[in-house]
Amino acid sequence: MQAAVLRSFDLPLQIEDVTLAAPRDREVMVRIKATGVCASDLSTIRGKTGSDLPLIPGHEAAGVVERCGPGVSKVKPGDRVVLSWAPNCGQCFYCQHSHPTLCDTYVGAAVSGGLWDKTSRLGPTQSPLNHYSCVSSFAEFAVVPEAGCILIPDDVPFAVAALVGCAVTTGFGAVVNDASVRPGDSVAVLGVGGVGINALQAAALSGAETVIALDTNPAKAETALLNGATHFLNAADPATPDALRALTHGRGVDHAIECTGRPTAMSAAYALTRPAGTVVIVGIAPKGTDLTIPAIGFPGSKKRLIGSIYGGGIPESDITRILSLYRAGRLNLDTQIGARIPLSRVNDALTWLEQGVLARTMIEFP
Repeated sequence: MQAAVLRSFDLPLQIEDVTLAAPRDREVMVRIKATGVCASDLSTIRGKTGSDLPLIPGHEAAGVVERCGPGVSKVKPGDRVVLSWAPNCGQCFYCQHSHPTLCDTYVGAAVSGGLWDKTSRLGPTQSPLNHYSCVSSFAEFAVVPEAGCILIPDDVPFAVAALVGCAVTTGFGAVVNDASVRPGDSVAVLGVGGVGINALQAAALSGAETVIALDTNPAKAETALLNGATHFLNAADPATPDALRALTHGRGVDHAIECTGRPTAMSAAYALTRPAGTVVIVGIAPKGTDLTIPAIGFPGSKKRLIGSIYGGGIPESDITRILSLYRAGRLNLDTQIGARIPLSRVNDALTWLEQGVLARTMIEFP
């Protein structure tokens, strides 16, 4: 198959012919139809997360089941599926304690660059390529754990399903699962990107009365307001903290959702949240950076500081619910999709992402 391979953090991705081994026990081969180019992919490709090379990036994807390994009962060839980049075993400590995105089996696989048995299906046996989050979707095919395949209805476009496979579920779940936003609440979303847009929609859908979008790029105001924000504030304006408090009875927001991965934005989210409010950190900061908050006031503030991964819920349940809301016209996902390009232009997509292009670029395969 053809795949985009990362062999050096200093070089562009290379389109190569790569061998793909057959799926093993409880594994599935999927023909990729659409895959999004996500900020997490960009962070990995630019070396910010310290991943081992060589690897095939890509984790936000949907496609068609091509072939099933032994023991697979969940899907069959021809099924349309979205791929979960955090497939869970259902048996480990974290799965049994309602934290499937922390699954020991998945984390071990992700760290090893392999699948659940910590070995690779990519490249020749003597010099294998690493998997990325058990998906590696910047390729024509992917072999994934059966648990990572989630069935999608026939009327859901592959590009939309791929978007739900990461950005939508991450932003939606941060609001619904981790912050538990209720009708009448006030919410600030820091960062109007692929995840932030969906956090805004989820806040509005949850009945939040005041939904404030913050970003350093004023050009994103229109997009924020079209996706559920009641107000837009320039995060770089020194007057913004006072403006936000004026919108929230002088207290600060009930919930702040940080979606940029910048430690300065994380500290700002904490500062903008009222006492006994909730701060949800979604963005992934570069390896080696720290988050700083005022220690002297933390106990008395009663603020909750929460890390959120993949929306903090059960990915399969959340994705199924989100797709139902989309099909019912309750979530606007189609307009979030921008350029549709072939795999050969993947490096262009990374450049656009760095330049701040808002709509999600989708790599599509014939």
